[in-house]
Amino acid sequence: MIIRSLGLPIALVDVDQALSGRWRVHAHEVDVVRVQDPPYEAWPRLRDAGFHPKPQVIMWRAEVTASEDAYLATLSGKDRYDIRSAYRRAAEADLLIGTEPLTPALLDEFLELYEKQIAGMRHGWPVAVRQQADILARAGSYCAITVRSGASLVGACLNEDLPDRDEMRARFSAVTQGQRNGSLSRVLYWETMRQARVRGRRWATLGRDVNLYGHLGNAGLFSFKSRLGFTAVPGQLVEPGSGSHQADRVVGFSALSDPALLLSYAAAEGEEAAVTARLSGHLFSEGDVDLRPFRGAGPADLTLHRVRPPTG
Repeated sequence: MIIRSLGLPIALVDVDQALSGRWRVHAHEVDVVRVQDPPYEAWPRLRDAGFHPKPQVIMWRAEVTASEDAYLATLSGKDRYDIRSAYRRAAEADLLIGTEPLTPALLDEFLELYEKQIAGMRHGWPVAVRQQADILARAGSYCAITVRSGASLVGACLNEDLPDRDEMRARFSAVTQGQRNGSLSRVLYWETMRQARVRGRRWATLGRDVNLYGHLGNAGLFSFKSRLGFTAVPGQLVEPGSGSHQADRVVGFSALSDPALLLSYAAAEGEEAAVTARLSGHLFSEGDVDLRPFRGAGPADLTLHRVRPPTG
């Protein structure tokens, strides 16, 4: 069965179709061939057939250290420089960085910024707009990091404080078109870490991503988050019931960006051991890719797979 998920053509096949190669009849029509909820016993055979068992969603989290200097010491010199440079650029532009309670007026300001950002994406998905009522209902648990140029909002990150999970979670963020080079996003996420430390939380998380970069977010987003010291883990380890198992094979780039990236479960004895082990990275491209930006603090290993256009 062929479906389109937010513009991405996917062939859904069962284990037998994946292993027998009968999925190839769909190769000209889709970018991804997927087995949904494959049993653990089939994972080794699916790997041998070129499929990658993976969590449907991943969560980005970092343990909040006792001090900012201690956390910076865990990053590379280049990554420390990029964070300091982001703050320097904000100061030079006279931007005001602060925290604000989440009010209906601020949410309206944020959503205007957010919708413009989503509109510029190839496969934008305005989740915050659809969850507006729920966000307002929980507004008291939110702490908004804001960046203003005068009275204008140029960047914001809506963070939810979750004391029962010992966590500060970045739910949604957006910046203006002129700030989308990554610099201001570094400030927003670094301030999220600061707020987690101020409130005594153990974890700071950058929310949940669909585990296929190149669709809703590009592969560079993985590199960006990992270089801030955050690690991608299966969503269910942080939030039980978050997502399911999938086994994907990337076969094209009609809707996917090149390169595309996913994180697979480790080849371990037993499902629990596989889910709790560090994830492995898989990059897919029609050509050569520099792997260095994707190593970061994330995958246990990283493999480049050449994707050849279907023939015949």
